[in-house]
Amino acid sequence: MIELLKVPSLLTVQDSGRRGYRKLGVPVSGFMDDYSARMANYLVGNPGDAPLLEFLLAGPTVRFNASAVFAVAGDVGVKLNGVPVEPWTSHWAKRGDVLEVGTLKSGLYGYIAFAGGIKCKPLLGSCSTYPKANLGKSLEAGDKLNLGYAVLTGKDGRYLPPELRPDYSAKEKTVRVVLGPGLDHFTEEGIETFLSESYTVTPESDRMGYRLDGKAIEHSERGADIVTEPLLPGTVQVPASGKPIVMMRDAQTTGGYAKIAVVATADLPTVAQSRPGERLRFEAVSVDEARELLIRREKILMAIRDFLDGKIHAYKINTGGEELIAFTKVEKE
Repeated sequence: MIELLKVPSLLTVQDSGRRGYRKLGVPVSGFMDDYSARMANYLVGNPGDAPLLEFLLAGPTVRFNASAVFAVAGDVGVKLNGVPVEPWTSHWAKRGDVLEVGTLKSGLYGYIAFAGGIKCKPLLGSCSTYPKANLGKSLEAGDKLNLGYAVLTGKDGRYLPPELRPDYSAKEKTVRVVLGPGLDHFTEEGIETFLSESYTVTPESDRMGYRLDGKAIEHSERGADIVTEPLLPGTVQVPASGKPIVMMRDAQTTGGYAKIAVVATADLPTVAQSRPGERLRFEAVSVDEARELLIRREKILMAIRDFLDGKIHAYKINTGGEELIAFTKVEKE
């Protein structure tokens, strides 16, 4: 139902990822920025985990071979039949229409969701692409994709106000982490360095992991190497070079470098959307604080979903404290 005319950069089908296969060595994969991806799905009336297109930096050109409703998530220019249309908004496309998605002005990953999702045959319970294990493939010009069934009426015209959109434009971002579990492999000075210095995202970063450059983190006499043990997306490993590596969605399931911290799940999209040359600072939080950050984020996402579905039609911005967005449930007249 859609055909890819131009694919200028990495373009893959992703959903929320594979669950239950890490014991077999299969990474989770899935959305690099699950916050933006889920909002793109909500804009077209999909469940948050529906398969969609994820593009790296520059978006594709797509021709519709049937009517569809779509939405583009990202700080990016979008055109339909050569006419600019808004991102973070759902639009109706007719048979023969051409969608052009430009280059992201900020952030690294963008998303294109279609009502009904992208139809695909799940591999190990997911449609997410992981080419290294031959689980799907990177998309190319000429590829055609089918869309799932969806009732399109009422799905177009949904709009996410700017104040509710994620902002990844800062050149230096703060990322909250839970320290450990391998702190005995680092000196006190090394831990202090990790929490006080800023680290630059290097070009040697991808969906598997983000390599950072900056002041070396000092290991203790126990050294950088450990007996291989499980690791998760968000784990911060520090090899002998002292330069940290943040493991991402396609990360291997085990690793043999000392772990200094794990990124709070709520802040993984912030890491994912950091371009090479941009900087990260790490702030230590407790396990309970990291859990509360995730709970707060999920409540906001669910409120945004209900807002787009018309179940909530009022919201306000609260400038006090960390809760920047507060929704008010108001019965529709």
